[in-house]
Amino acid sequence: MGKEEQKNIQFHNKLSSNFREIHVDGAYGGITPRGYINLNFYAERFPIPKSTIYNIQENKLAEKIGEESKEGVMREYEFGIYLDFDTATDIYNFLGQKIKELESKRKENDTNIRQSEL
Repeated sequence: MGKEEQKNIQFHNKLSSNFREIHVDGAYGGITPRGYINLNFYAERFPIPKSTIYNIQENKLAEKIGEESKEGVMREYEFGIYLDFDTATDIYNFLGQKIKELESKRKENDTNIRQSEL
């Protein structure tokens, strides 16, 4: 048997002109009828008032006396993604590894903080 030739591939990375970084507080989703995983990412915030009422004194804005706003917390959905099984598994493994790394660093930092308090 001959020696199997090693194969390599180089990937080049380029940021799209639409690339942006977004804060995410959570996600909502499920499995599509065609077997993809759908994730829709959101950020949470308090509602922005629909209107605000101010007192006017000497032709200038003075004290705020009220506002009209929704109650509760807003979940603003920024974007959604569809993943096939293999891609979802790769991302699952990637996140699992990064979570382990972060846990290790947090334990290390927690130990360093406790030692500095002694």
